[in-house]
Amino acid sequence: MDVERGATASEAERIVLVLEDDLRAAPEDAGIRLRLANALVALAWDVRSLTREQRPVITSANQLRVCEHAATRILQLQVDDDQLNAAARELLAEVSAGRGWTWAHQARAAGLGLLAVLGGLLVAVLAALGESIPLVVAAAVVSSVALGVVVLAHRRERWRVEAERVAPLIWVPKP
Repeated sequence: MDVERGATASEAERIVLVLEDDLRAAPEDAGIRLRLANALVALAWDVRSLTREQRPVITSANQLRVCEHAATRILQLQVDDDQLNAAARELLAEVSAGRGWTWAHQARAAGLGLLAVLGGLLVAVLAALGESIPLVVAAAVVSSVALGVVVLAHRRERWRVEAERVAPLIWVPKP
């Protein structure tokens, strides 16, 4: 049983499941291991969205999860195929990079964060000069909450930022 690029993800998943069952029945069979590794590469290809240039791009959490599983499983199989192992390591590196956090709209986030901090400091200093402890506390709390909102609104996993960036270029979207 072979799987080619272009099969639907569900077909590729079915083939992977069949080959996993075959491997459980014959764990030492190198041929099954190789076919399973190829099927996992095809699954990782088929699950990702494609740009107009036919470049696979991770655009959903499910795609990230499936790609991570496929790459990890290929490396666990320890097949004697340098290209498959290199593809798995490359995919795992893409997944790892995608899981990293980055700033979306960095300039806007920096400006809003600075505004929250400076606004809070200004109100706190003026309130302290007026000897209003409740206003100092309120300024600190409000500016801290505002800064927290800015961080939560602008910190995203890299794969999400990349997915938003390439969204207009997606030719074949996948869930």
